[in-house]
Amino acid sequence: MPSQVTSSDDLLELLQGTYFDSIDGADAETAVTVMHDDVEWVHTQVWEHDGHTGSTTDTHSGRDEVFEFLDDRIGEMQTEGIEHKVRDAVYADGKGAFRAEVVGPDGSTQPFMGWVELTDGKISTYIVGPERMPE
Repeated sequence: MPSQVTSSDDLLELLQGTYFDSIDGADAETAVTVMHDDVEWVHTQVWEHDGHTGSTTDTHSGRDEVFEFLDDRIGEMQTEGIEHKVRDAVYADGKGAFRAEVVGPDGSTQPFMGWVELTDGKISTYIVGPERMPE
């Protein structure tokens, strides 16, 4: 994890190298190390599975709540065999946006976008949703 996010490349590494790679590796404890203690975390479902649909938005306040959510959900993601791949990131003045994909075991993809704000080098606002609304 970069010690300080100062560029778009740093943000991409923080998101992919620590957050999403840890989620994909079933390690919620490491994934949440990028989150501020008081993070506001909003996630609209991208990959529909196990009764979770694109109309599902989960909102959590604080790193502990995010950990509990991820720790519960990671098993389902492992069973689905999905991975997260950040494709582009932009960052300036403590704020950033990114485009990414959820990739299925058959290579199919579901694109998503995110907005983050950082405080003290940690993500304090995290908002993610599908790039396109489901049909």
